[in-house]
Amino acid sequence: MSMRETTSTTLARWRTARRSVLGAIVLAGAVATSAAVFESMRAPACTHHRVDRAYTYSGIGVVIEREDADVLVKRVLPGAPADGQLFEGARLVRVDGMVPGTLEDWASAIRGAPGSVVELEVAYPCGGHKSIAIERGIVHMEY
Repeated sequence: MSMRETTSTTLARWRTARRSVLGAIVLAGAVATSAAVFESMRAPACTHHRVDRAYTYSGIGVVIEREDADVLVKRVLPGAPADGQLFEGARLVRVDGMVPGTLEDWASAIRGAPGSVVELEVAYPCGGHKSIAIERGIVHMEY
């Protein structure tokens, strides 16, 4: 075998080995990419994504609940028109001089156009009883 043939054979082997190594690298990259795509397309677990739910309305920013025959303020939303004027545990007695029959009627009576005023008569567990006027505004509630 001549020197030229030996060099040519060695070069051919080197090219074959190079193609094999490059092919293995490309194949490994394709497998890794496929695995990443598959992982991103599978159904997400609840722990990976936070679902924000929000509700915007015009009112005073209280959460009310019926407890026996009473309608109670369960929560006052921070920064809402009722914040600092109504407190948790307050029993609603009248709204605009009326006593609505259902919880939904109470909620409808408390809500209204932004800038309008709602008159509430409330009683507190400690014995306090008062009437307050609250101007309705836009309330953004997240839950």
